[in-house]
Amino acid sequence: MKKDQVIALDGPSGSGKSTVAKMVAQKLNLIYIDTGAMFRAVSYALQHTGIDFTQNKLKIEDEKQIEAFFHDHRFQFAPQPGVLVQLDNLNLTDVIREHHVSKLASQISKYKVIRDFLAQWQRSIVADRPAILDGRDIGTVIFPNALVKVFLTASAEERAKRRFEELKLRGQLEHDYVSILKDLQERDHEDMTREIAPLKKADDGIELDSTGKSIEEMVTFIVKLWNERKGNL
Repeated sequence: MKKDQVIALDGPSGSGKSTVAKMVAQKLNLIYIDTGAMFRAVSYALQHTGIDFTQNKLKIEDEKQIEAFFHDHRFQFAPQPGVLVQLDNLNLTDVIREHHVSKLASQISKYKVIRDFLAQWQRSIVADRPAILDGRDIGTVIFPNALVKVFLTASAEERAKRRFEELKLRGQLEHDYVSILKDLQERDHEDMTREIAPLKKADDGIELDSTGKSIEEMVTFIVKLWNERKGNL
């Protein structure tokens, strides 16, 4: 079976996927696709629709409203240089990093109508070009034939510490470590137990625990793995 020229980097929130993926993309000259940014862009866009995203299953009229929204509005994602996410020419790149948008992204990720839209969007950007994507179902759903599949993880405490420091650097001081840890644990549970595309390591994926490891160590590991797999084609 032909392998997609893709590195699928999956893992829970705060495991360091985005940072690692960006550096791997630079070293290997790959397109970098931040699927988390895409989910957050969609959640930001849908937050004022009046739809109750706490319900386990969307009503038929809610699904139709979302489908109509996707039809009437244009999302754009520019993977390089950096990451640019737009909705109808409105730059969402900075606002989607706000904490409440991330929480909503976790809620909407359980709905099939939204995941189907995002899967199509992600595959269309790659379009047979060598790429690295980070997310939660890249190696299991989006690109099950990816050449390299890595599941990046870390303890919840380690991830909460990283997220707390990241938010502090952005000046978002209203979030304390304990509340961030609680949010991460809740999101882990939601991601791993949802009915559609739950967070899990692909059967043929490699688990990489980032606890105590430097970014450079993880990047080197993935770059080496890619080069080895490419050499065996």
